[in-house]
Amino acid sequence: MSTGNANPQISLATSTLVRPIFSGDYAAADEGSFYTSFLAATANTAVAVTTQALASTSPVLVIFNGNAVGGYNLYMRYAKFRITAAQTGLTTVEHVGVLNSSNVTHTTVGTAMSAPVNVNGGSNSLSKALLYGGVNVTMTPGQLSRVVHSGPVVGIIPIVLDAWNFNYGDPGLTGQMQEAATTTKIISVALPPVIIPPQTYYTLGLWGASMAATAATYKMDVGFIERPSGQ
Repeated sequence: MSTGNANPQISLATSTLVRPIFSGDYAAADEGSFYTSFLAATANTAVAVTTQALASTSPVLVIFNGNAVGGYNLYMRYAKFRITAAQTGLTTVEHVGVLNSSNVTHTTVGTAMSAPVNVNGGSNSLSKALLYGGVNVTMTPGQLSRVVHSGPVVGIIPIVLDAWNFNYGDPGLTGQMQEAATTTKIISVALPPVIIPPQTYYTLGLWGASMAATAATYKMDVGFIERPSGQ
């Protein structure tokens, strides 16, 4: 519920909103909990990411929840990639997502993304999330980690201006793509809900058999909700 001015149509200021006006992301934005971040500069993936294991240790996106233990969770909503320089070689592209609570997860920091922006112009709430694109190196997933998603992104060679939209919490989403290497594509990938607890890392890796020689470069946009658990 919004923390703005009281609604004059509700007689008691202490009354409870039973039927919310907004639902989904607008409800989160209304209370000042929805944030976005982007990477304006081109982000380069590591070369030779040819297996899921390598993608788990050389992810294209790293997010750290900097809230103290017991604080707010991060609820992933989307991650968008726009290819600015395509890889060479014909290959499929796969994704893998990992949650890791180890404090030594992120061993080589890539390019910092923009500080998260609250999309509610009337809210002064700030995010404690840290986001990184570019060439990241993380520890091998171990006892304190869990692989939360994996699967295909695209079955043909990516080209410049292709857009890959990863949508969290919408497993019934169906993507649309044009299976032609010379035509730009907007590809939607359905992922499970991913919740990043305080002091935990989430990594998103991309890999393909032909990335041994080159890797694509991207511009990135991320949206997430930051709020207390279970409310």
